[in-house]
Amino acid sequence: MVQIAVPSREEDGHYQQERDQLERLVGEVNGRFAQVGHPAIHYLHRSVPIDELVALYLAADIMLVTPLRDGMNLVAKEYVTSRADGTGALVLSEFAGAARELRNAILVNPHDLDGIKGAVRFAMEHEPAHASASMRRLRRVVRNADVFAWARSFLAALQGEQQEQEIFLP
Repeated sequence: MVQIAVPSREEDGHYQQERDQLERLVGEVNGRFAQVGHPAIHYLHRSVPIDELVALYLAADIMLVTPLRDGMNLVAKEYVTSRADGTGALVLSEFAGAARELRNAILVNPHDLDGIKGAVRFAMEHEPAHASASMRRLRRVVRNADVFAWARSFLAALQGEQQEQEIFLP
């Protein structure tokens, strides 16, 4: 397992507490299950150059993205984009903003540890043809959600608001 924790909000006490707890857990897991030269969890608390990140995406059979509130949208979409061969599985928090778009991901409640374990197990045992079809649908969504689609959506929303305001004007 590879856990990448890009430093952010380092001055926030809650984030520091979460980081301390995570690092303690990584140490416990590695202390129990690792062998010399083979950690159970590779933990990186740093930014990763894009070429290394893409290599990690390509090496990952399953991507687990579980923010507790909206966030982590870009990494989920980067993973999907990197899977040009149609392999891989995305397990995604239902609270991530990307969950609204990436409905073919395996959605989980990040507070439900048994649900996360079940989702990872499902992703590991997923029928290859079905998994490939899901990844193709995810890739199509990401490919079609470009800046032009966003601009059209934004302008349509503005147009809709303008029409609503005109209706309510005296």
